[in-house]
Amino acid sequence: MGNAMRAARLAAVPGSLLLMLLFAAAGCAPAGTPGGEGKGGGRTVTDLAGRKVTIPLRVKRIACLTGASYEKALLVGAADKVVLRAATLPPWMERTNPRVKEIPTLRDSHAPNLEELLKGKLDVIFFWDDPQLLAKLASNGLAAVVPQPAGGSGESTAAFTETMKDEVRLYGQVLGGESARLADRWCDYYDRKVRFVLDRTQGLPESAKPRVYYVRGPDALTTHGTDQNVTRYGEMAGGRMVIRNSRARDIARVSMEEILAWNPEVIFVGRQYSVDLVLKDARWRGVSAVRNRRVYPVPDGVFYWDSGSEGILLLGYLAKTLHPELFCDLDMKREVRDYYAFFYRCRLTDGEVEKLFKGEGPDGRRVNPYRN
Repeated sequence: MGNAMRAARLAAVPGSLLLMLLFAAAGCAPAGTPGGEGKGGGRTVTDLAGRKVTIPLRVKRIACLTGASYEKALLVGAADKVVLRAATLPPWMERTNPRVKEIPTLRDSHAPNLEELLKGKLDVIFFWDDPQLLAKLASNGLAAVVPQPAGGSGESTAAFTETMKDEVRLYGQVLGGESARLADRWCDYYDRKVRFVLDRTQGLPESAKPRVYYVRGPDALTTHGTDQNVTRYGEMAGGRMVIRNSRARDIARVSMEEILAWNPEVIFVGRQYSVDLVLKDARWRGVSAVRNRRVYPVPDGVFYWDSGSEGILLLGYLAKTLHPELFCDLDMKREVRDYYAFFYRCRLTDGEVEKLFKGEGPDGRRVNPYRN
């Protein structure tokens, strides 16, 4: 009861003041092995695949080739250093940084053209954990850092949340200076928001947790598996993620027979896809979430909330939607406005926030050009 009351008082603080209080606190410890001096005046960092990589003392030009890496560069104030990025265009990317349209993109960031990378005079490439390609990049003098853990996000809530912070810490460590300080501030914010939600949901009996299914798209039967962010956040928010009945760990396709057997009570539809994927499909009519009109679009932002740093906003959104009586004091629209103002240096209007929560982009459309 004491924890819940303290969390309620914290949530009642006006958003802008709360952010000032949060960011006045001490930050997180750096990720991995602290950077040290390397050969030729460089420094060494340890990425999330456990690889030691020598990078320049000052990183000025980067390529963001993993899906969420551009968003994290923006998060730590280094978007001006991005000279090449993966060809993703989530709905609010351009609104937060109009210059993003001028950054060259790679259609297949998993198999980039080596000549194109060499022409970019890159200091660091944020790249996938592909040993063969990483070796090829290194042999051509290109420093590639893996910003995602090779072994998944861990089996416990504590391990998962540490992994989320480790990813942001690594960007701060690689990019240095103010980026490291912003990464620390985000870690502190993340910890506080996680505690705020868990203080209220950890004691819920299983019978009070609704069965939840997440539509990843492009069709209603494609979802995220047990090792994916949205599954972890859904459970932290007080839901029973029905995908736990499956052995799928990554992106997964389930059958309609499984959906009918699991009978989810709440369905979330992400990645800018329409709730009509289930509401207008006759096969879903008998599912509890459809019968009770508990099918909701997930907001998406600078990256998709199911995979980017805005997952901390997703946690609040899921908790508020699943347990409105527990989170009646949580104003998610204010949370989004404050988050964008501080971390993205972008002030959204009330109308823009409304669109975001409808699963729309700034122009009012729901378009997902990222179809894989």
